[in-house]
Amino acid sequence: MVYKKKAAVLSALVVVLALVYFLSFVLDPQRPSKDSFAWLNPASLTLVDAIEIDGSGGKTVLNRKNNIWVFPSAGNIDYPVKQGRVDDFLAQLTRRDVYPLRSASSEGAEKLGFAGGNAARITLKGGAGLPLLDLLIGSGAAVGNEVYLKRSDKNEIYSGEDHFTLYTDGKPSDWYDLRLFPVGPSSGIDVKTVQQAEIVLPANEGSDATQAPSYTLSRRGDGWVITGNESVSLDTPKVEAWLRSVLEAEGGDFATAAPASVEGSISLRLGDGTIRTIQAGPPGDDKSRLASVSGSGLTYALTEWTLNRIFRASDYFVKAAQ
Repeated sequence: MVYKKKAAVLSALVVVLALVYFLSFVLDPQRPSKDSFAWLNPASLTLVDAIEIDGSGGKTVLNRKNNIWVFPSAGNIDYPVKQGRVDDFLAQLTRRDVYPLRSASSEGAEKLGFAGGNAARITLKGGAGLPLLDLLIGSGAAVGNEVYLKRSDKNEIYSGEDHFTLYTDGKPSDWYDLRLFPVGPSSGIDVKTVQQAEIVLPANEGSDATQAPSYTLSRRGDGWVITGNESVSLDTPKVEAWLRSVLEAEGGDFATAAPASVEGSISLRLGDGTIRTIQAGPPGDDKSRLASVSGSGLTYALTEWTLNRIFRASDYFVKAAQ
């Protein structure tokens, strides 16, 4: 009797444990299901060499050249783009998520925003063959922050969290990397590497009639001096904060033509003897100026705010009297 009782208890325990295991498997939110998938297999990422995004913000085309993403423009000039933004975008397409099936009929496609060319489109290409992904984004779903999605060559329509209209509603310029200098560990330029800065002020830019139109800042020991006027004490943190603002400056947009003439410049001499120069042209109607940067082959439109930050008169750096 004792043996039979123990056997019954053990049998019941096995059943309970099996039931717990089964329920934990069924209810596990991480368990793959037919509703959980990624739009693009992560293994295909290395094949992607072109991205096309067509939405309310316009059409964006990005190409990968030498493993760097660029924005092709007129005149065979490739604009640099924010590599991190491209990485984030592709990560959304390769991330497994839950996409419940909502419809598989032409009537459903019309009701959910896919008729009449109204849907936004994301196309990933790899070579000259068929696209690796051709994804349509329809209207917003009724539940929370969701949208309807479908592959262009399929009838099935799914809904899912909206990770995509951030990109399809944006402007092509949202992808531009408008930094004048590619600052970073691999760029070879930062505040510490700058040994000298020669500034030629544009007319009416950061100066008045009493200010010298040009001057040179030179590193001396742990501080800075104005070459030819070394007796004037400069505020070192202010000089280096200004240098940082020059190195981190961004254009408001790219321009297709170089400045018609040069009215102001900033030349930075580095420790290795090389010189990086910003050359600004005459002001436009909105007081912005076109500017070119040595070695880049690009022309930027600098806003008035940026110009006022980087073109400083010499007295801006003078240490305040104690």
